[in-house]
Amino acid sequence: MHIVIDARRINSSTGHYIERLIDELQLIDDKNNYTVVVLEKEKSHWKPSRPNFTVHTTTADHYTFAEQLRFAKLLYSLKPDFVHFSMPQQPLLWSGRRITTVHDTTLVRYENLDQNKLLYKGRKFVFTNLLRNVIKRSEYVITPTQYVRDDLDKWTNRRYSDKFVVTHESGDMIHAEPEPVKTLKGKQFLFFVGNAFPYKNLGRIVSAYAELKYAHPDIQLVFAGKKEFFYEQLEREVGSRQIPDVHFLGYISDGEKRWLFQHATAYVCASLSEGFHIPMIEAMYEQCPVVSSDATCLPEVGGNGALYFDPTSTDELVAALTRLLDEPSLREQLIKKGNQNVKRFSWEKMAKETHALYQKMGEN
Repeated sequence: MHIVIDARRINSSTGHYIERLIDELQLIDDKNNYTVVVLEKEKSHWKPSRPNFTVHTTTADHYTFAEQLRFAKLLYSLKPDFVHFSMPQQPLLWSGRRITTVHDTTLVRYENLDQNKLLYKGRKFVFTNLLRNVIKRSEYVITPTQYVRDDLDKWTNRRYSDKFVVTHESGDMIHAEPEPVKTLKGKQFLFFVGNAFPYKNLGRIVSAYAELKYAHPDIQLVFAGKKEFFYEQLEREVGSRQIPDVHFLGYISDGEKRWLFQHATAYVCASLSEGFHIPMIEAMYEQCPVVSSDATCLPEVGGNGALYFDPTSTDELVAALTRLLDEPSLREQLIKKGNQNVKRFSWEKMAKETHALYQKMGEN
């Protein structure tokens, strides 16, 4: 078979999934031929290590007319047996066979309005209608957790139940050498890494931290993630409330991320919606206790290796963090359980389950 994998988001947070998938597929499959399509500007990001894998580039990015026209033309020219789209965004003009990965239902369920509300609402309208169309036309729809599978099934009124397949994602032990963040050396801090979209609920972490600070004045709070509109908004709010010792690091290297996990008092996730949340697994690999929202898929991913709270309750988050700070034995328990929890997930297993779907496509 000739399989085309749409990897145009390979150099992004979501792209970690597709990069690990094609890395593992190269170890599994030496019979089928694969064409991995990446954006021209990212052509050096990933290099194949097997002769049956090749890279093809395009300038047709997501949410563009070029995606609908030029990318569709490219797919037809490649003549695949089927395409695995690693995101729902795909050309409507493509009528060939396909598998689609849908990572979460956040854009369907939540608003992430920034300063351009009209543009966002327009994109959301397009996306939700595209998603329904994509699910209808895909032979299989891969989801990273059972929660996402069930939520999509419910959202589509259970018309496509047989199409949804769960292939749990995973996380990695970070191999980069730990790189200290000088301003935090010797400090006690809570840590979050990721974007600051409203559904991430970072304001809840800030409010809980402000209360916690009265009983634990030495504790500090650290956010890491590309500084865009929502982080800038949050930083202004922290400033206006005069909350001390809150650090906005912006983009960090893998070495810095590893050091932060290793030295954080806790990794804190207050999200209202996730599809998997890889940083939770990364934190557990680095012996960092996890305090997590109990929303959507997070208990499925965290298992018994995290301390959970209601993300709509500041009091519950304060109580969870207070317990962690006041009970050293709880910290050790979470680290131990986290070590066990990560063993449930494997990129190799995910790739083998995906490859099994490819084989089914070849048989049909």
